[in-house]
Amino acid sequence: MQPRTFGDPLSTTSQIEEPTDEPVDGRTARAVRTRDGLVEATIELVEEGDFRPTAPRIAERAGVSVRSVFQHFDDLESLFAAMGTRVLERLAPLVGPIDSSAPLADRITEFVRQRCEVHEAVTPINRAAILQAPTSVTIGQQFQSGHDFGSAHAEQVFGLELAAAGIRRGQVFDSIVIACSWTTWDLLRTLEHRSVEEATATVAAMVGLVLAGAGAAHAGEPA
Repeated sequence: MQPRTFGDPLSTTSQIEEPTDEPVDGRTARAVRTRDGLVEATIELVEEGDFRPTAPRIAERAGVSVRSVFQHFDDLESLFAAMGTRVLERLAPLVGPIDSSAPLADRITEFVRQRCEVHEAVTPINRAAILQAPTSVTIGQQFQSGHDFGSAHAEQVFGLELAAAGIRRGQVFDSIVIACSWTTWDLLRTLEHRSVEEATATVAAMVGLVLAGAGAAHAGEPA
């Protein structure tokens, strides 16, 4: 019999917990630990380059049976949702508030630094997610949420310059979003073979050039 992978129908028996004399609270705590361990195991495999980890490999890394994987996650959708939550928790400390009234050069530097740190940290997860995205509603929603967050952050940080761009506001905003996107970051790191420092400097230069070209670079700056 071939080992079952995510997406295969689960039998009724595979979802039934074995009887145990362990107290309810103990069982609950153990279930939480097992679930967390499976999520961490999946993330570890992905970060090591296993972009399509199977249930047997996840179980082996987590130190549990394959049956346990299917007891805690019905399919890939539920696992990706849990992974997305865990990755978001890890990325949260990398993003902080930026004073929208600070000098533009300082805002560009800090905004780009934060975005690039996030992109570098999330690269393995994104590469794995892209493989599953065409058939996963959950992953599509996660990509959209990440995009929306980055766009809102850019709008807040560069609000003065965007307002000064007038009728070109949309083009300027789109250019900033694209320059600071993970796709641009991946191109610089993978195809252009730039170091983290070089890629970060390039993104910062692109944002500065976009704002200067739009005539918005000195909006709100002291005369």
